[in-house]
Amino acid sequence: MNVPSEDLERVKQALEEATSVFVITGAGISAESGVPTFRTAGGIWQQVDPMNVATPEAFAADPKKVWEFYNDRRVRLKQCAPNPGHEALARLERRKENMLILTQNVDSLHEDAGSERVIHIHGSIWEVRCTGCRKVTIHRETPIPELPPHCACGAILRPNVVWFGETISPIQCTLVERFLEQHPPQVTLVIGTEASFGYIISWAAETKRSDSLLVEINPGVTDLSGMADICFRGLSGEILPKIIS
Repeated sequence: MNVPSEDLERVKQALEEATSVFVITGAGISAESGVPTFRTAGGIWQQVDPMNVATPEAFAADPKKVWEFYNDRRVRLKQCAPNPGHEALARLERRKENMLILTQNVDSLHEDAGSERVIHIHGSIWEVRCTGCRKVTIHRETPIPELPPHCACGAILRPNVVWFGETISPIQCTLVERFLEQHPPQVTLVIGTEASFGYIISWAAETKRSDSLLVEINPGVTDLSGMADICFRGLSGEILPKIIS
Protein backbone atom coordinates (compact mmCIF):
# COMPACT_ATOMS: atom_id res chain seq x y z
CA MET A 1 0.00 0.00 0.00
CA ASN A 2 1.51 3.27 -1.18
CA VAL A 3 -0.57 6.08 0.31
CA PRO A 4 0.71 9.69 0.47
CA SER A 5 1.09 10.72 4.11
CA GLU A 6 -0.16 14.24 3.36
CA ASP A 7 -3.45 12.82 2.03
CA LEU A 8 -3.82 10.64 5.12
CA GLU A 9 -3.31 13.64 7.38
CA ARG A 10 -5.71 15.79 5.36
CA VAL A 11 -8.52 13.23 5.62
CA LYS A 12 -7.79 12.47 9.27
CA GLN A 13 -8.00 16.17 10.14
CA ALA A 14 -11.17 16.61 8.10
CA LEU A 15 -12.82 13.70 9.90
CA GLU A 16 -11.85 15.07 13.29
CA GLU A 17 -13.38 18.47 12.47
CA ALA A 18 -16.48 17.20 10.64
CA THR A 19 -19.88 17.50 12.29
CA SER A 20 -21.48 15.23 9.69
CA VAL A 21 -20.01 12.20 7.91
CA PHE A 22 -21.57 10.07 5.17
CA VAL A 23 -20.16 6.61 4.42
CA ILE A 24 -20.94 4.35 1.46
CA THR A 25 -19.64 0.78 1.63
CA GLY A 26 -19.67 -2.05 -0.87
CA ALA A 27 -18.56 -5.64 -1.24
CA GLY A 28 -14.87 -4.81 -0.87
CA ILE A 29 -14.99 -4.07 2.85
CA SER A 30 -16.80 -7.36 3.53
CA ALA A 31 -14.46 -9.29 1.22
CA GLU A 32 -11.64 -8.39 3.60
CA SER A 33 -13.53 -10.39 6.24
CA GLY A 34 -13.77 -13.39 3.94
CA VAL A 35 -17.23 -12.70 2.52
CA PRO A 36 -17.42 -13.79 -1.15
CA THR A 37 -18.26 -10.98 -3.56
CA PHE A 38 -20.96 -11.17 -6.23
CA ARG A 39 -19.74 -9.27 -9.27
CA THR A 40 -15.94 -9.36 -9.24
CA ALA A 41 -13.77 -11.93 -11.00
CA GLY A 42 -14.44 -15.31 -9.42
CA GLY A 43 -17.47 -13.90 -7.61
CA ILE A 44 -20.70 -15.72 -6.78
CA TRP A 45 -22.50 -14.70 -9.96
CA GLN A 46 -19.77 -16.30 -12.06
CA GLN A 47 -20.48 -19.60 -10.31
CA VAL A 48 -24.25 -19.41 -9.96
CA ASP A 49 -26.76 -17.93 -12.40
CA PRO A 50 -28.52 -15.19 -10.42
CA MET A 51 -31.65 -15.68 -12.53
CA ASN A 52 -32.04 -19.08 -10.86
CA VAL A 53 -31.67 -17.95 -7.24
CA ALA A 54 -32.10 -14.18 -6.97
CA THR A 55 -35.29 -13.18 -8.76
CA PRO A 56 -38.95 -13.15 -7.72
CA GLU A 57 -39.66 -15.56 -10.59
CA ALA A 58 -37.06 -18.05 -9.37
CA PHE A 59 -38.53 -17.92 -5.87
CA ALA A 60 -42.07 -18.41 -7.14
CA ALA A 61 -40.95 -21.42 -9.21
CA ASP A 62 -38.83 -23.13 -6.57
CA PRO A 63 -38.62 -21.42 -3.13
CA LYS A 64 -36.73 -24.37 -1.64
CA LYS A 65 -33.94 -24.07 -4.22
CA VAL A 66 -33.62 -20.33 -3.58
CA TRP A 67 -33.56 -20.89 0.17
CA GLU A 68 -30.88 -23.57 -0.18
CA PHE A 69 -28.67 -20.94 -1.82
CA TYR A 70 -29.34 -18.35 0.91
CA ASN A 71 -29.09 -20.92 3.70
CA ASP A 72 -25.59 -21.78 2.48
CA ARG A 73 -24.67 -18.09 2.34
CA ARG A 74 -25.95 -17.54 5.89
CA VAL A 75 -23.84 -20.45 7.16
CA ARG A 76 -20.74 -18.99 5.49
CA LEU A 77 -21.44 -15.47 6.74
CA LYS A 78 -21.83 -16.65 10.30
CA GLN A 79 -18.16 -17.64 10.22
CA CYS A 80 -17.05 -14.12 9.22
CA ALA A 81 -16.12 -11.37 11.67
CA PRO A 82 -15.70 -7.59 11.32
CA ASN A 83 -12.27 -6.45 10.18
CA PRO A 84 -10.31 -3.34 11.28
CA GLY A 85 -12.16 -1.27 8.66
CA HIS A 86 -15.56 -2.04 10.18
CA GLU A 87 -14.18 -1.42 13.66
CA ALA A 88 -12.68 1.96 12.68
CA LEU A 89 -16.02 3.13 11.28
CA ALA A 90 -17.78 2.05 14.48
CA ARG A 91 -15.29 4.09 16.51
CA LEU A 92 -15.92 7.11 14.32
CA GLU A 93 -19.69 6.74 14.67
CA ARG A 94 -19.42 6.80 18.46
CA ARG A 95 -17.79 10.25 18.21
CA LYS A 96 -20.13 11.74 15.62
CA GLU A 97 -23.68 12.78 16.40
CA ASN A 98 -24.45 12.97 12.68
CA MET A 99 -23.09 10.01 10.75
CA LEU A 100 -24.77 7.56 8.40
CA ILE A 101 -23.42 4.35 6.88
CA LEU A 102 -25.12 3.35 3.64
CA THR A 103 -24.08 -0.20 2.82
CA GLN A 104 -24.78 -2.25 -0.26
CA ASN A 105 -23.86 -5.39 1.70
CA VAL A 106 -26.51 -7.75 3.03
CA ASP A 107 -24.31 -9.00 5.90
CA SER A 108 -24.35 -7.50 9.41
CA LEU A 109 -20.62 -6.88 9.83
CA HIS A 110 -21.07 -3.14 10.41
CA GLU A 111 -23.52 -3.85 13.23
CA ASP A 112 -21.35 -6.66 14.58
CA ALA A 113 -18.52 -4.12 14.87
CA GLY A 114 -20.76 -1.77 16.87
CA SER A 115 -22.23 0.58 14.24
CA GLU A 116 -25.88 1.47 14.82
CA ARG A 117 -26.78 4.02 12.13
CA VAL A 118 -26.67 1.72 9.12
CA ILE A 119 -28.97 1.57 6.11
CA HIS A 120 -28.92 -1.68 4.12
CA ILE A 121 -29.96 -0.40 0.72
CA HIS A 122 -30.02 -3.94 -0.73
CA GLY A 123 -31.62 -5.54 2.33
CA SER A 124 -30.29 -7.92 4.97
CA ILE A 125 -29.71 -11.64 4.70
CA TRP A 126 -30.54 -11.88 8.42
CA GLU A 127 -34.08 -10.60 7.86
CA VAL A 128 -37.04 -12.48 6.40
CA ARG A 129 -40.23 -11.08 4.89
CA CYS A 130 -43.52 -12.91 4.83
CA THR A 131 -45.01 -13.36 1.36
CA GLY A 132 -48.43 -13.27 2.97
CA CYS A 133 -48.73 -10.75 5.79
CA ARG A 134 -45.54 -8.87 4.64
CA LYS A 135 -44.13 -8.73 8.16
CA VAL A 136 -40.35 -8.32 8.34
CA THR A 137 -38.48 -10.02 11.19
CA ILE A 138 -34.90 -10.78 12.18
CA HIS A 139 -34.09 -14.47 11.70
CA ARG A 140 -30.56 -15.50 12.66
CA GLU A 141 -31.04 -19.24 13.21
CA THR A 142 -28.38 -20.88 11.06
CA PRO A 143 -28.75 -23.22 9.33
CA ILE A 144 -32.50 -22.95 8.90
CA PRO A 145 -33.74 -26.46 9.69
CA GLU A 146 -36.75 -26.57 7.36
CA LEU A 147 -36.78 -25.06 3.88
CA PRO A 148 -38.58 -23.02 2.88
CA PRO A 149 -39.36 -21.48 6.30
CA HIS A 150 -42.90 -20.36 7.06
CA CYS A 151 -44.44 -17.43 8.89
CA ALA A 152 -46.80 -17.87 11.83
CA CYS A 153 -49.58 -16.86 9.43
CA GLY A 154 -48.77 -19.93 7.33
CA ALA A 155 -47.26 -18.21 4.29
CA ILE A 156 -43.72 -18.79 3.01
CA LEU A 157 -40.94 -16.49 4.20
CA ARG A 158 -38.44 -15.01 1.74
CA PRO A 159 -35.04 -13.41 2.32
CA ASN A 160 -35.50 -9.68 2.85
CA VAL A 161 -33.00 -8.75 0.15
CA VAL A 162 -33.38 -6.88 -3.11
CA TRP A 163 -33.44 -9.29 -6.03
CA PHE A 164 -32.86 -8.71 -9.72
CA GLY A 165 -35.95 -7.04 -11.16
CA GLU A 166 -36.88 -5.41 -7.84
CA THR A 167 -36.42 -1.79 -6.79
CA ILE A 168 -34.70 -0.52 -3.68
CA SER A 169 -36.87 0.63 -0.80
CA PRO A 170 -38.31 4.14 -1.29
CA ILE A 171 -38.43 4.50 2.49
CA GLN A 172 -34.70 3.89 2.77
CA CYS A 173 -34.04 6.26 -0.13
CA THR A 174 -35.99 8.93 1.71
CA LEU A 175 -33.93 8.34 4.86
CA VAL A 176 -30.69 8.80 2.92
CA GLU A 177 -31.91 11.92 1.16
CA ARG A 178 -33.23 13.39 4.41
CA PHE A 179 -29.86 12.85 6.08
CA LEU A 180 -28.01 14.54 3.21
CA GLU A 181 -30.44 17.46 3.28
CA GLN A 182 -30.58 17.95 7.06
CA HIS A 183 -26.93 17.14 7.80
CA PRO A 184 -24.82 17.99 4.75
CA PRO A 185 -21.62 15.97 5.27
CA GLN A 186 -18.25 17.66 5.39
CA VAL A 187 -16.65 14.28 4.57
CA THR A 188 -17.97 11.43 2.43
CA LEU A 189 -16.14 8.08 2.44
CA VAL A 190 -16.82 5.67 -0.43
CA ILE A 191 -15.32 2.31 0.49
CA GLY A 192 -14.90 -0.95 -1.39
CA THR A 193 -17.47 -0.40 -4.12
CA GLU A 194 -17.27 -0.30 -7.89
CA ALA A 195 -20.17 2.19 -7.78
CA SER A 196 -22.00 0.33 -10.54
CA PHE A 197 -25.43 1.53 -9.41
CA GLY A 198 -26.66 4.93 -10.54
CA TYR A 199 -28.17 5.84 -7.19
CA ILE A 200 -24.81 5.34 -5.46
CA ILE A 201 -23.13 7.73 -7.89
CA SER A 202 -26.03 10.17 -7.54
CA TRP A 203 -25.79 10.30 -3.74
CA ALA A 204 -22.02 10.74 -3.89
CA ALA A 205 -22.45 13.55 -6.42
CA GLU A 206 -25.02 15.20 -4.17
CA THR A 207 -22.48 15.42 -1.35
CA LYS A 208 -20.02 17.07 -3.73
CA ARG A 209 -22.55 19.81 -4.44
CA SER A 210 -22.46 20.66 -0.73
CA ASP A 211 -18.64 20.86 -0.82
CA SER A 212 -18.08 17.55 0.96
CA LEU A 213 -14.56 16.13 0.83
CA LEU A 214 -15.15 12.98 -1.21
CA VAL A 215 -12.70 10.20 -0.37
CA GLU A 216 -12.55 6.90 -2.23
CA ILE A 217 -10.92 3.83 -0.66
CA ASN A 218 -10.64 1.00 -3.16
CA PRO A 219 -7.88 -1.18 -4.62
CA GLY A 220 -8.78 -0.22 -8.17
CA VAL A 221 -10.21 2.61 -10.25
CA THR A 222 -14.02 2.92 -10.30
CA ASP A 223 -16.70 5.05 -11.91
CA LEU A 224 -16.44 7.36 -8.89
CA SER A 225 -12.69 7.87 -9.01
CA GLY A 226 -12.83 10.89 -11.28
CA MET A 227 -15.27 12.59 -8.92
CA ALA A 228 -13.27 11.94 -5.75
CA ASP A 229 -11.03 14.57 -4.15
CA ILE A 230 -8.71 11.90 -2.76
CA CYS A 231 -8.33 8.26 -3.83
CA PHE A 232 -6.60 5.75 -1.57
CA ARG A 233 -5.60 2.62 -3.47
CA GLY A 234 -5.56 -0.18 -0.94
CA LEU A 235 -7.57 -2.20 1.55
CA SER A 236 -10.03 -0.44 3.83
CA GLY A 237 -8.86 -2.54 6.78
CA GLU A 238 -5.41 -0.99 6.40
CA ILE A 239 -6.37 2.57 5.44
CA LEU A 240 -9.32 3.34 7.72
CA PRO A 241 -7.38 2.77 10.97
CA LYS A 242 -4.83 5.30 9.69
CA ILE A 243 -7.42 8.06 9.22
CA ILE A 244 -9.67 7.21 12.18
CA SER A 245 -7.91 7.23 15.53
